[in-house]
This record gives sequence, structure tokens and C-alpha cells, in this order.
Amino acid sequence: MGVVPILMLAILAQTSPSGTNAQDRARAQGLLAEGATLYGRGDYLGALDRFNAAYAAYPSSKIWFNIGQANKALGRPVEAHEAYQKFLREVPNASPEDKADAQTSLAQLRGWLGQLTVVCDTTGAEISVDGKAVGNAPLDHLLWVTPGRHQVTAVRADGCPMVENAEVAVGSNTTVTLKPLHGPLVAAAPSLDLEKSRGPKAGGGGWWLGRTWTWVAAGATVALTGAAAAVGYSMKSRFDDLRSSCGHGSPEQLGCSTSDIQSVRDRKLVANILWAAAGAAAVTTGILFFVEGRPVAVAPLAGETTGLLARVEF
Repeated sequence: MGVVPILMLAILAQTSPSGTNAQDRARAQGLLAEGATLYGRGDYLGALDRFNAAYAAYPSSKIWFNIGQANKALGRPVEAHEAYQKFLREVPNASPEDKADAQTSLAQLRGWLGQLTVVCDTTGAEISVDGKAVGNAPLDHLLWVTPGRHQVTAVRADGCPMVENAEVAVGSNTTVTLKPLHGPLVAAAPSLDLEKSRGPKAGGGGWWLGRTWTWVAAGATVALTGAAAAVGYSMKSRFDDLRSSCGHGSPEQLGCSTSDIQSVRDRKLVANILWAAAGAAAVTTGILFFVEGRPVAVAPLAGETTGLLARVEF
């Protein structure tokens, strides 16, 4: 497997891409030599790095063969397939042997892959598969992908993203249709105003707006705190009165009547309950403050899924 990249070194001398010079070609030759050595040692990742650098220095389409070889050895069938295709398409005068090698590798790789047909009528939208851009709509070619589940998206600057999932099997051709957000889903809720649903904008109306229950809880916190303080002060005053009038020490040790001592205990219990309630209200206020008043944009989901897709902006 290490022979093929080395043979590519001699091919560079036959082609001179526009905008390059002898120095660029010499640098590419050196990088290809390093890549061939690494490839022969089994360091396919290092070899791929050198081949990519050689193409960047001297963009000869024949280097795609080397890149395909390295990607194939690394177990990257989609990238290898793409590189071999570019080699065959961009180097029509390649030797019969090199063409045969590339075609044989393509046939082998296609036995490991499946195909996606992406249909999108939104002209100019950028199509991506699993986050990798593959072109703009409408796509005029099939996409080769590994078996399994893939996410296909289409995004245009002036519209909502379109998203669909596709399950691809080896040797199959799965069609994915990406539809923009319009039609029956929106018509079913004509009064939906995304701008209004966002709530108050930052700096537009004050951070205190849109938090009704936050302020209810805050008010309850203040009221309960005041009540707890008042009852606590009443208990303290009553205790001091009893201590000065009928003894010293704790209520259990005073020489006061049982009803007088019980009144102090009752006030203490009420104060404790009020303080606990005030604490709970304060915690609730904090939670509501971070939950309420956040702008939320709501839009229908595209594709076969029904419902609403909400985006919360923090």
C-alpha cells in the first residue's frame, strides 16, 4: 500500500496549476515524500496531514489520489470516496493504472456506504449533514454517507432552519425532503406573533417587567418577615415583662402563672413558623426571578414532527 503515494511524486512534474511556481512544487514534492514515508510506516494520520499540506502548497488534482489512500487506510470511507471521485473527475488524463486503482477503491467503498438524496426547494439554503456543509440547495448530486442515523439541515440567513433525520442502510438510497416553516402548521395559529412572544427585550422596558409571580412572592416574603419580626418582638417584650414582675431566668423557672408562661411559648412558636414561611417565600422569589420574564420564541417544528419548538433566550 505504500507504493502508490510514492508513484504520485513523479506525476507532479507533469502538471503545473495556475498561480504556482517551482518553489511551491518543490515544497509539495518534499511534503509528499514525507507523507509517503509515513504511509509506508503505517502512520496514516501523519501521511494524510502531509498530503493535505502538499495540496495546499501546490494544488495538483492528482494529489487527491494520495488523500483518498490515506483516508481509506484511516477508516474514513466518506472522505476517501470523495477524494477518489475528485481524482477521477479532475484528472481525465490519469494513467489507466491509476484510474483502475481509484475505480476499484470506489467500488469497495460503496459496498460500505449508503446514499442520501436531499430535496430542498429553498434555493441558496446551505445543506449540512451531521453539521458538515455539503453544498447549497438545490443539490444536484447524491451524498454518500455511512450507515446509521443522520441529521440533515438547511439554513438560509432570512429563514428558520429546516431539520430532518434520516436512517440510511448500506447500499440504500434514502430521500430526505426539507420543508420551510410555512403552510398548515402556521395557518392553524395565525395569531402567533413571534416578536411579541419574546417578551420584554433587554434594556427595552426594565428587568422588573414580566415577573408578576416573582413580585407576588417577594411581597409575601416582606410581609412574612415583618410579621415574624413583630411576633418575635412581642414575645421578647412579654418575656421581659414577666421576668421583671415575677422572677428571673427562663419561663419554666419563673414564678408566673401557667397561662402567662404559655403565652410566651405560643408567641415563640408563631414567630418560628413565620420565619420559616418567610425563608420559603424568599427561596421561591429567587427561583421565580430566574424563570419568569425570560424571552421565549416559539415556532412550529418542520417535517413530520408535530408540536412547537421553543427557544429560551438567557
